[in-house]
Amino acid sequence: MSLLPELNEIKTIGKVKCFFEKEFPTLQNMAHTAFVDIKSPVISGMPVSHSADNGAEAKVTLHVYAKDILNKVIISCGGLDYDHRHVLELRYFKRLTWSEIEELTGYNRGYENKRLNEALLQFAWAFADVEDLRVFKDK
Repeated sequence: MSLLPELNEIKTIGKVKCFFEKEFPTLQNMAHTAFVDIKSPVISGMPVSHSADNGAEAKVTLHVYAKDILNKVIISCGGLDYDHRHVLELRYFKRLTWSEIEELTGYNRGYENKRLNEALLQFAWAFADVEDLRVFKDK
């Protein structure tokens, strides 16, 4: 008997893809961050707020929150093996098309897509302490 319930891989992959396609770009915008690659993000300095306005305070709070989550994404990606981290980086950090990824790696789209799905599953486990994107099968 397994200690963990069985992972629903298809739904987990869908949930992690949604995170990278929808939430991740929003977090980057909130953090004023653009990723060149996983190891060398270009991060602007903290915004300075001289106003006692709650709107400005909320913006700074969201900025700090987004930077924290993005840092945790990078740390979680660090737990993936190179091949899986690389395809995740190309697709979601560098926002390359499948054609560009194929050209860069020399592998066909089917192979790269399989590798990306494996990377998304690995990421789901690595990121679980931050946000649990895993979906388990019902018993």
